[in-house]
Amino acid sequence: MLWQISLLIISIAFLILVAFAVPSLLQIRRTTKSLEITSKTLNQNLPGILTNIDEITTNITDVTHSVKSQVEGLSGAVRKIQEMIEDVVNFEKTLRTEVETPVVETLGTLTAVVKGIRTFLDVLRSKS
Repeated sequence: MLWQISLLIISIAFLILVAFAVPSLLQIRRTTKSLEITSKTLNQNLPGILTNIDEITTNITDVTHSVKSQVEGLSGAVRKIQEMIEDVVNFEKTLRTEVETPVVETLGTLTAVVKGIRTFLDVLRSKS
């Protein structure tokens, strides 16, 4: 009789275990099916995705090369502009040293001549 009670308790425990395990097993089965569907979808779409990634990579490489060549062209133009600016600055310095000194000397001479003429006329007027 004792072993029948033990067997009954073990049977009830096993029944409870099965009752709790069934929903978990059903959920595992649903998850497995969902995973299988996802895997099939991924396998179908993956080649297209990889092709798109290859195209994007190619486009990025082309754009990078284009930008690099344009930057190189712009750097050459900027270098030429800098050289032109340096030439203009050098020309201005040369012009200043070559023209400014004679002009200042000529103006000094003209100012002295005008003062001399004024003084001469003032003296001439005062004597008359």
